[in-house]
Amino acid sequence: MELSLKDKIAVVTGGRQGIGHCITETFLAAGASVVTCARDEAGLKVEVDKWRPRYGERIVGIRADVGQPQDVERLLAEASQRFGGVDVLVNNAATTESGTLASLSDAQWHKEFDVKLMAMIRTARAAVPLMLRRGGGSIININAIFARQPDVSFYASSVVRAGCLAFTKLLAKEYSGKGVRANAIGLGLVETPAWRTWHDPRKGSYEAFLGSTAEHYRVPIGRIAQPQEVGNVALFLASDAASYVTGTQLDVDGGMAAYL
Repeated sequence: MELSLKDKIAVVTGGRQGIGHCITETFLAAGASVVTCARDEAGLKVEVDKWRPRYGERIVGIRADVGQPQDVERLLAEASQRFGGVDVLVNNAATTESGTLASLSDAQWHKEFDVKLMAMIRTARAAVPLMLRRGGGSIININAIFARQPDVSFYASSVVRAGCLAFTKLLAKEYSGKGVRANAIGLGLVETPAWRTWHDPRKGSYEAFLGSTAEHYRVPIGRIAQPQEVGNVALFLASDAASYVTGTQLDVDGGMAAYL
C-alpha cells in the first residue's frame, strides 16, 4: 500500500531536528507541502536549505515558539497564506522538565503545560477552521505512553501527557463527524540528538548506552526506536488510509507499555 499526501498541506511543529524533522521529511517525500517551525531560526534554515533543492517551494520554515500564543497564530497564518489552508497538523514540539513533586517548581510545571498541552490546544483551535474549509483534515498529537502509564521518572510529563490524550479524544468526539480526525502517537523511547548529550563516554560506547537503556526499561523489542519508525505511523495517520481511525493513541514503543 502506497501512502500519499499529494496536494495536502501540513503543519509540523518542532521540525528542526529529531522526530519533527523526520516527519517533515517523510511528509515532503509523500507529496505534501509543509510549514514547520522551531525556536532556533538559524538551525531551522540550515535544514530547510537542505530540503529546498528536492522539494522546492513545498517547504517553509519559520521561527516560532509554540509556547507563545502569538507565534502559534503566526504559524497557522503562514500555512494559510502560503498554501491556502491546512489539511494535516502534527503537534510535535515538546520539552521535558525533570523532577519530583517536591522539586518541580511552578515555572517548570507551567513550561510543561505550555509547550505540550496548551500548544496542542492553541494550534488545533487555529487549524480546525482552516481544515473545515477544505472539507476535513487530520490532527496528530505526538504524545507518550506515560499518558496511560504514569512513571515517577517522568513526573510532570506523565500528568501533562494524560491531558494531551484527553484533549485528543475530545477533538475526535467534537469534529470527526465534520471530517476532522484526531489521533495521538504514544512514544516510548526514541533516539533523537538529545541522547548524545545524555551519554557519558566514560561508561562505555554510545551503542552500549542505548542498549542498556532499552534493557533498563524492559523494551520487548530490545532496542530504542528510530525517528523514521514514528514518521511512518504519522504518515499513515495523516493519509486517507487511516480514514476510519480517530480518537485513539497508536503506541510506537516496541512493546514497552504494560497496560492492556
